[in-house]
Amino acid sequence: MSKETKPPTRNRVDILLLSAAALVVLSAAVPIVLRMATGKSTGNSSEQPNDFRYYQIYTSEAGTTHFGKWKMTGFDLQPYGSKPQYVRSDFGGEPTKLVFTELAVGLEQPLHSCPAVQFVVTLSGSWYVKTTDGTKFAFKPGDVLFQDNTKNSPASKQPEHYSGVVGDQPCQQMIVQLLRPPQVNEPNPF
Repeated sequence: MSKETKPPTRNRVDILLLSAAALVVLSAAVPIVLRMATGKSTGNSSEQPNDFRYYQIYTSEAGTTHFGKWKMTGFDLQPYGSKPQYVRSDFGGEPTKLVFTELAVGLEQPLHSCPAVQFVVTLSGSWYVKTTDGTKFAFKPGDVLFQDNTKNSPASKQPEHYSGVVGDQPCQQMIVQLLRPPQVNEPNPF
């Protein structure tokens, strides 16, 4: 009688993280291949999505953090699936890390900088950011935040912010970190 050996299995979180990482890589690669095949360049389309909102923490030369609400532009209308859709994949740096996180109910983060230039997408629950200029904003599911107030900012003082959970439910987020240098005095970079 022979024993049947089973290949090692990955747990569900590992599979989700690997799948999400593959999507990030593909989302960066596919538009490049399409541009090479079609000769189109990103951002030159005169048509843009109606209202593609994003939020930003940006830094002044003095290191004070500020909050902005903007409309993203720079999209191309191109075949991405089978039919044309609006695509933007250039954000000034390649994706380097994908993180899923859950902030616990009652979490209050002290003054801190973000670990890397990153986009934070709220998946469920709600959380807030308070900048050093006193502006406070609560994010809900579907909101996208861009922040580059990192410790290695060229600002004269380390740019920081407060953050925490809003309400009685945990907040789940997806974070995409970019290999992009932090900037100062650059509201609405996209």
